[in-house]
Amino acid sequence: MKIVEVDAKTLNEYVASSSKPHFMQTGAWGEVNRKRGTIPHYLQVKDNDKVIGSALLLEKKILNYSTFYCPRGFICNYDNKEDVKNVIEALKKYVKNHSGLYLKIDPDIIIRKLDKDANPIEVFEDKLDLVDYLALLGGKHRGFTMKFSESSAPRFTFRVDVTKDNILDSFHQTTRNLLKRDNPYGLNIYVGDEKDIDKFYEPMKETAIRKHMYVEDKNFFLDFYKVLHDYGMADLYVVTANINDLKIKYNKMILDAENELKELEGTNKKGRINDLHDQLNKYHKELNQINEINKDEIVLSSMINAKFADKVWTIHGANANDLPFLNANYEMYYQILKDAKAQGFKYVDFYGSEGDLDKKSEAYGIYQFKVRFGGDFDEFIGEFDFVIKPLMNKIITTLLVLRRKIKYRLQQH
Repeated sequence: MKIVEVDAKTLNEYVASSSKPHFMQTGAWGEVNRKRGTIPHYLQVKDNDKVIGSALLLEKKILNYSTFYCPRGFICNYDNKEDVKNVIEALKKYVKNHSGLYLKIDPDIIIRKLDKDANPIEVFEDKLDLVDYLALLGGKHRGFTMKFSESSAPRFTFRVDVTKDNILDSFHQTTRNLLKRDNPYGLNIYVGDEKDIDKFYEPMKETAIRKHMYVEDKNFFLDFYKVLHDYGMADLYVVTANINDLKIKYNKMILDAENELKELEGTNKKGRINDLHDQLNKYHKELNQINEINKDEIVLSSMINAKFADKVWTIHGANANDLPFLNANYEMYYQILKDAKAQGFKYVDFYGSEGDLDKKSEAYGIYQFKVRFGGDFDEFIGEFDFVIKPLMNKIITTLLVLRRKIKYRLQQH
């Protein structure tokens, strides 16, 4: 049994041919993270000349030591326990030889499928057995965490099967009603390139301010897009609205409703008359918001996807504060799903939800939006830490926690 370093192309080809391909286990993702200050390691584990597994490890330097993270990996046949054991032992030895404190993994292994209320509807007992087996091999399971903040990557996600004849049929009724109108406001939904990064970034900043969140600078997203796009693994979506066109559209809608009201004068169609009055109030209110915008065009939504093997992942997306009633985010996601289907992908992964459906939390809105597209609500196995140097890891972890506390206190003064 031996572990060998390979190039990005070799790693990508092996991962793409595996039963659990994930973009976060590719050389492309390694190069994205290199720009973020980590050191990528592209590895294969061989039994004689047969490759039994691969791993992208991301190394972070801490003093004279390092930590190693294997995002959504490693890659191997998890049904073959001997292969799993051999891959882990090889990776642990590699990490030890590189002054590693620990190896963290969080494999793309689904243990349960959930209903819309996060109750299990299908449990994969053989995958749950892996928790005990990985613990037997020295892994400390970080638990069945529920919130984004409790793990390195989301432990829950929604995945929409786009191979269905009509993906619209699986959507929630409200979503179907919105989208079957076929982009009624004439929004411009397009796949851009790096020249559109400014447009992409506009709603990112607005979302961060609105939700009191930290947002990376524009170059962070530009690097993410450019590196993956060079590998054919990313798309950048932008949704814009022409303000003058919207004004024309709304004035026509108002005129049509007023004309219909005149035709119904003196009739007993009180239900329809009341509906038209409600519509007119809504149209006027929305038109007033449109009239307040002093631009010819505004960006409403944006997204950078990752795509690899059989999946597309919606990674970095945001919505502007203006004109939410145009439902630009719904139109954009629907376009992403249709494009994925046309390009021959099998799933679109909405990349992350929480398992604790607390209606008061910020994450509940994310869940509400994603569940309306009718995808499978999947729960992953979670994170495991294989600690290589227990004492030094404990000392450094304590020092890092102390440093964070001091830094926080200084920021308060």
